[in-house]
Amino acid sequence: MAPKQRKFLVCRALAHVLEPLAGPDAEIRVLEIGLHVDPQKLKANLLKEVADMEEEDTDIILGYGLCGRAVEGVVSAWSTLVLPRVDDCVGALLGSRRRHKDLLKHNAGCYFLEQNWLKTELNIFTEILKGLERIPPEKRDKIVKMMLKHYSTLALLDSGSVSSEIESLCLTYARRYDLELIRLKTELGLLTRLVKGPWREEEFLVLPPDRPIPFF
Repeated sequence: MAPKQRKFLVCRALAHVLEPLAGPDAEIRVLEIGLHVDPQKLKANLLKEVADMEEEDTDIILGYGLCGRAVEGVVSAWSTLVLPRVDDCVGALLGSRRRHKDLLKHNAGCYFLEQNWLKTELNIFTEILKGLERIPPEKRDKIVKMMLKHYSTLALLDSGSVSSEIESLCLTYARRYDLELIRLKTELGLLTRLVKGPWREEEFLVLPPDRPIPFF
């Protein structure tokens, strides 16, 4: 019996990890990070892509967590859906939901940033500054600090390849907006197992055809 085919539908936030793991011959589709702004829009796009990719004897690997419940209800009529039991891309890169929750338990005011996210909507600093260009720099910084008042720490997710330029930029953000900069080593075992298996129940949801993704 021939092995089941695997296809991949992933978020841009994880594509830099999952694409190399999947290999050059894999069918992999990447959705933009900005879709997270509207969970219903993200869900609609996921449903559309799944419907386009699905076929019998095929696993569709989702490079997503729960993502504000956007994946809840996503279903395939023909394929098996597989995704990690994490809340979002941060948990996926940290290696588990447990590690993510433990970090937030000890530091609830933690904002996570990864070097590949700096030019995306996940860079909260550039997103906040949009539309503030005409405001004098000193007033602009006060506005940004006020909008970041619930954050005390900037956590740089480090896969071991963070350049000095990226580290310097994050240090500049931290100093300018009164944040503590910390580095957290990523743990890519979970994402490696997502691509290659095994899919243990405590780490992954494996949903056969016609079974929607539940809240988890």
